[in-house]
Amino acid sequence: MTLPEVSEREKKFLAVGGIIVFLIIIFQVFSWYDDFRREVRELSDARRFKLERQLIRLSQKERIEKRFEEVKQMLARQERALLRGNKPPVAAAELQKFLKETASSLDIEVKLERTLSPVETEFYLGIPVEIGFTASTGKLEGLLFRLRKSPFLLMVSEMKVRVTNIRNPVDIYTTLIVTGFIKKPEIKNKKGTET
Repeated sequence: MTLPEVSEREKKFLAVGGIIVFLIIIFQVFSWYDDFRREVRELSDARRFKLERQLIRLSQKERIEKRFEEVKQMLARQERALLRGNKPPVAAAELQKFLKETASSLDIEVKLERTLSPVETEFYLGIPVEIGFTASTGKLEGLLFRLRKSPFLLMVSEMKVRVTNIRNPVDIYTTLIVTGFIKKPEIKNKKGTET
């Protein structure tokens, strides 16, 4: 069996066809290579960006640790201003004692004192104590000033003032509700661990 003769025209046609097929293959390989390079570049850019962010975080680690220590010390200072005692009745008794001593140092006789129900806040428990007394406005001002400058974190949440003698309004009967704070007691769950 003999191969048929290929004419000059068919040879040119086959050569052009082969060149076209070769160019198509080269174009496909180049497109694939270009896509591959772009994906690798995007992936490396993403990883470099991630590494840069981690390096920034690591460089800020000292500053963050320093700020954490400052906040921790500030919280410790504020917690020193809490009432002593980790149960509401103990803290209320301490607050009553402090209020009576402060009032007596100004020659104010406390005629009413009672503990009110604790008030929950987000992190602390408010311990309100109500006191009533008769005093001049100057002594009342002195008492309020001393409460403000006390070593405890105190808040006067309510104040009622009533004149005792309308004709001679020197003395006034005052009722104050003063609230001190303690840490919330740890609550144990059913397994016995503290939350």
